[in-house]
Amino acid sequence: MAQYDLDLQHAVLLLGGPTALMRLQRFRRALSAPKPKYDRLHRELNWLCDLLNLEHVGDFESEESGRFAMIDPTDDAVWMICVLTDIAQGLLDDFYEISDATGIDQIEEAA
Repeated sequence: MAQYDLDLQHAVLLLGGPTALMRLQRFRRALSAPKPKYDRLHRELNWLCDLLNLEHVGDFESEESGRFAMIDPTDDAVWMICVLTDIAQGLLDDFYEISDATGIDQIEEAA
């Protein structure tokens, strides 16, 4: 995520607006916390994947739908959003693998 930090912030702002950008900033801080809460990281990574995958643009009353409609399909940001979507989905897949291998979910549920 650090490698594409500015592109990610731009994509989140384009697709979700200032509120989504603030949520991304909180997620980034949570990633660097000394003892991260894995359930929170999982939830936020899911949110990010949903935003980049345009999961909410079909809801015409959502902010994401209105913002998506304003994006020019020829804008270079569209290509970068596709790249970021693949990266975020890969991170989520890795998160599931690590969670399954280490039993993190079960540990947090017991705590």
